[in-house]
Amino acid sequence: MELTLNQQAMSLAALMFVRGNASFESSLHDEEIAALQVLKQVKAVVSGVVNSQDALCAFCGLYRGPIFRTDDGLMVQCPDCGPFALDPASQRSWKLDDEWLIRKLRGALDITPQATTALIVDGVWDIGRYKKRPVVLARRIDLVERHGLRIFHGPEPRSKSWVITPRPLVRQPMDSLAGIATWWQLEDRFALHGLALRLLEPDQGEKADALQDGIPSVAVHGPFSEDFAWVHLEDWPHGPIRLTEAQAHLFAALWKHRSQPQSAEFLMREAGLGSERPIDVFKLKASNRGDPRYEGPLHVYEKLVLRQRRLGLYRLSFD
Repeated sequence: MELTLNQQAMSLAALMFVRGNASFESSLHDEEIAALQVLKQVKAVVSGVVNSQDALCAFCGLYRGPIFRTDDGLMVQCPDCGPFALDPASQRSWKLDDEWLIRKLRGALDITPQATTALIVDGVWDIGRYKKRPVVLARRIDLVERHGLRIFHGPEPRSKSWVITPRPLVRQPMDSLAGIATWWQLEDRFALHGLALRLLEPDQGEKADALQDGIPSVAVHGPFSEDFAWVHLEDWPHGPIRLTEAQAHLFAALWKHRSQPQSAEFLMREAGLGSERPIDVFKLKASNRGDPRYEGPLHVYEKLVLRQRRLGLYRLSFD
């Protein structure tokens, strides 16, 4: 079953919680990029330190090369692929805000604000009481198993706890804490709902996110939806085309100034993007070629954007 955008965001949050450190935006799949936008909106992530010295090659993905400046802007020198224009996304990294997750879990479980949160060991917290039983949050289930004696039988015994961890990356027996605690997997028992998390009943895992985030909006601005996230084109056989946030912002800028051609610099600044040319946000990774989900936005760009090469101006090719 295809996951909704909110479910994908919850899965990405869980993965970032497991990692505990910053993840480069360029290392995320396209679906994860969309999920990341949701996490940004709910303020679940914080930006990492920007590396201004080198960047991973956008083509081979094997080597990091030094960043240097030319008349055309910032470039990266891959030792194998040669020089290429720096993608700002390759420098951006994001980390899940642990305090955000703890606050939202406490809210979902209606834990009294007077209850304190305590760090038991690195990566394991006691976040309060739910139905009079301790709630233990951990980055991984193996941390709970490794430090079980301290967690459950230490100075503050926590027998019969609720233990919340992300789903293990490898197969793990579901009864690993049997008789000691009740294990909840974060992605299965909690769902994003607006700016909050909500606790799901055991049989609700497949019924979360009834808001249907993935349903395409109707065309409002020409072929674009009201938020420019979807495009409806009659010559595209695969249905409405979903745009990334950057692509949607660019088309919003093009639509706003559709009465007069504009320079690339003006449009990218208007869209709040760091790339130098509109085509930069439509480039395809080799692994995504042939997939309508990724070919669709490029088709929209090629069909609807007209470039006046001699003047370096861009405009929509329809009124």
